Amino acid sequence: MSLTSKLVRPTTRFHGIKPSRIMVTSPSMFQKFRFAQTMVNVQQSPLSQADKELVAVTQQHPSGICEIQMNRPKKLNAFNDEMCGIMSRSILEWEKSETAKAILVKGNGGKAFCAGGDIKFLLDLEDTNQHQVAADIFSRHCRLQHLIGSIKTPYIALMDGITMGAGVGLVMNAPFRVATENTLYSMPENMIGHFNDASATFWMPRLDGHMGEYLGVTSSRLGGADSFFAGIATHFVQSKNLNELEKALQDLAIKSNSRLDRDSINAVIEDFSENMDQDKFSLGGGIYQAINRCFQYGTMEEIINALEEEKEAVQWAKQTIEQLSALSPTAMKTSLELFRRGVDLSLLESLRLESKVASRSMAGREFSEGVRSVVVTRTKADWDPPTLKQVDLEDLKSRFFDAPDNNPMEPLLDGGHLKEYPQTRYMLPRCSEILEVANKINNQEDTIKYLVEKYNDKKGIKAKITSVLQ
Repeated sequence: MSLTSKLVRPTTRFHGIKPSRIMVTSPSMFQKFRFAQTMVNVQQSPLSQADKELVAVTQQHPSGICEIQMNRPKKLNAFNDEMCGIMSRSILEWEKSETAKAILVKGNGGKAFCAGGDIKFLLDLEDTNQHQVAADIFSRHCRLQHLIGSIKTPYIALMDGITMGAGVGLVMNAPFRVATENTLYSMPENMIGHFNDASATFWMPRLDGHMGEYLGVTSSRLGGADSFFAGIATHFVQSKNLNELEKALQDLAIKSNSRLDRDSINAVIEDFSENMDQDKFSLGGGIYQAINRCFQYGTMEEIINALEEEKEAVQWAKQTIEQLSALSPTAMKTSLELFRRGVDLSLLESLRLESKVASRSMAGREFSEGVRSVVVTRTKADWDPPTLKQVDLEDLKSRFFDAPDNNPMEPLLDGGHLKEYPQTRYMLPRCSEILEVANKINNQEDTIKYLVEKYNDKKGIKAKITSVLQ
């Protein structure tokens, strides 16, 4: 559930900044970039007339590569319940198949992987008091995210274009998450009076340091390079090379008699990945340290206070406070509470908690007000309560979190019991690891040499190390 095509209009281009470097850090910047368009159209396989009517097109190639193409290009592939059903059934079938070797997921239209959930449809349900219908849809979406994180069949997501909200949920529990220069990542739920969902309860607090809390609560946006450096993506490939990458994966599958070995998939993607030598991590160095200083706390009030007292990254702190001032106080407190609890939860437990909180919170006014203000009237939202101070955290916990769950989300497949994030194998090293090694070795050149060797000279590793140690 997140911002859809009306929130990310394909009429305004980025000016004066590479799409892969976009990071929105204030409401004024958000207004400038809120209607985003990727700069390069992706070459797409032609669809038959029958396929054009489907919201998601699935097929198993003779090679054994199973493909899902989200197919709502006019709505930037906004995720809906029909799409959820098609994907769930197909993935379950392939997971049981002896001929399915890997799953490849992408978006049709050249502008978006998936711009989020179809929130206008959910708003219509809320307006007609169909709260249980909306809650059931949300639960089905949670089941799909759990399924993606539980299958043994390798899952490869090509994040070529806008990847927001529910779209991020189709990515973050996968071992292979490929960003491009067109990627525009965000979890913008707090803008519409809703909490960060799409399994964010599980993976957000497991990002580097307190990066997850920062990206989630602020609804910040990242371009492709920053998504790669931040650990949202595992690889960075130029959009123009994706077709050749897909062909190489097909060739790899033809040579195999069973599910593809993940290390072999990684080697193929690495062959097409960029070195990133000229790129910098905009959240590295002093900003990373400031994020950890300010977002380590358990309440929003403490975070705001830390931002106000920040002495080093002063301009960043001011922009972050301005950014937070436009968001739903209730949604921010709900999101932060989910992150704090999610640290000790498995993927399955996290999604059950999200499903429970959604069933209680979506019936309230905040979500309807947020969606209506952003999507329909495009006016400033009238949040209730209007300030963080007026949101009683204990009351929020009582209403959303602590009441018994009488209808827990039931998974489609057993799995998702690990409490550590299992999809780190093919990522760049975390900032915390880089700093730890640098402190022990006390020499930047030797630090780079050590980590490059440890991570098999992964593309982009030198650029990230340099950015973190700047």
